Amino acid sequence: MYDALHDILKKQQEPIDVILVGLGFMGFGIFSVSKHQEGIRIPLIISRRPDQTIQQLSKEGFLVRREDNPSAIRDWTNRGYTSVTDNLDLIALYENAIVLEATGTILYGAEVALRTIEARKHLVTMNPELQVTLGSALLKKAKEKGVCVTDVVGDQPGSLALLITHATFMGFFPKLAGNMKRYLDRHATQEKMKAWADDKGLAVRQTVSFTDGTKQSIEMTLVANYFGMDILQFGMKGPQIEHIQEALTSFPWEDIPDYGVVDYVIGKSLFPGVFVVAEHTDPHQKKYLRYLNLGEGPRYVLFEAYHLCHLEVWGTIAKLALFQKETINNTITPRTTTIAVAKFDLKEGTVLDGIGGDTVYGNIDRIDSAQGYLPIGLAEGTRVKRSIHQDQPIRLEDVELPDTIATKLWKQ
Repeated sequence: MYDALHDILKKQQEPIDVILVGLGFMGFGIFSVSKHQEGIRIPLIISRRPDQTIQQLSKEGFLVRREDNPSAIRDWTNRGYTSVTDNLDLIALYENAIVLEATGTILYGAEVALRTIEARKHLVTMNPELQVTLGSALLKKAKEKGVCVTDVVGDQPGSLALLITHATFMGFFPKLAGNMKRYLDRHATQEKMKAWADDKGLAVRQTVSFTDGTKQSIEMTLVANYFGMDILQFGMKGPQIEHIQEALTSFPWEDIPDYGVVDYVIGKSLFPGVFVVAEHTDPHQKKYLRYLNLGEGPRYVLFEAYHLCHLEVWGTIAKLALFQKETINNTITPRTTTIAVAKFDLKEGTVLDGIGGDTVYGNIDRIDSAQGYLPIGLAEGTRVKRSIHQDQPIRLEDVELPDTIATKLWKQ
C-alpha cells in the first residue's frame, strides 16, 4: 500500500499542504521529518507560543518567520520558509485541505477541531484524548460539512487499526486487539515520574498518563469504538506475561464475543507495540500457519513490535488526501468510553487536574455502564462537591463541571 501512495505523491504537480497545530515533542518530530517527505509539506505552524517556536526551529537550522498573511505564507513556502503564527483564523484563511492537530490537549484541541471542520477541511488528530472525549460530536459535525475526522497510524490506535485491517485482508478474524505495556502504576504522580520524563524529553503529564494506565484506556476505547469491539471488564483484564505468545493462554476465550474485545498485556520484557489475537476463517490454512511458525491454532498472535509515532503519520495523511479515507475515529455511536477514577482520597472542594495529573486516572468502561460518570477528558478544572474514596469512579453528580468549549460540545 505505502509504495503505491509514495508513487502517487511523487508524481503530483503540487504538494499537499498541511497546517500543523502544536509543536510539542511530537509536533517537532512531525515537522522535522516532513522536510524529507515527498509530495507533502507544512507551510504553516500554528502555536500558542509563536516566538518560542520560531526560536526553537531557528536554533535547529530551519528557515522560519512569523507571518499572518495567507498570500505571503505561500510565497515564503515556495522560498523554503515555514511560517509561524498564533492566529487560529489562518485555519480558514489559508487555502489547503488538511489540518493536523498535535496539541495533546482537549480544550485547545477542540477549538482547533471546530474551526477546521467549520472551514470544511479534513481534521487529522494525533490526540486520542480529544477523539475519545469529543470525537463523536466532532465527527457528526464533519459529516454535515462533507469532511473527514481521523487519528493517525503511529499512535497505538492507528497502528492497531492498520494491523487489524491487514489481518482481516489475509483472512484472519480478530478476536482480541491489544496493547503491550511494560509498567503500570495507577497511583503514579508527577513528582514520582518527573526524573523519568526529563530523561526522555517528555512532558511529565504525558509520562504520568502513560504510567497510570489512562493513555492506554483511552487508546483502547478508540479501537473498540471504531471496530465495534467490547471489553471483558471495567479497566480491562491486563494479564502479566513474559512473552507475547502467552496471550494465547491468558484470556477466557469462551467469554469473548464474535465481534471481539480490546485489552492489554503487561510484562517488563515486552515490546512497546500492538498485537492481535485472531482465528483464521479457512481451516486449510492450519498447516501453512504451522509451517510459518505461528503455532497450532485455532488462534494466532500477530504483532508489531513498535509504533513509530510521528514517522508513520504520513500514511494517514496521504490516504486521507488522495482517497478521503480515515484511519480510525471514535464513530458517531461509540460502545465504550474512559471515565475518571479517584487516584487518591479526594476532599470536597478539590479541583481535579485531569489527564496526567495527581488526582485522577482513567479506566475504560462500556457506554451503557458509564452513564452518569465523569469522562476523563472533562476532568481538568472540575470541582469535587463531596468526598470521594481512592479508586472510586467519579459520578457526574459528585462534581461541578467547568463551563468550557469541551463541556459545551460534550453536552450537545
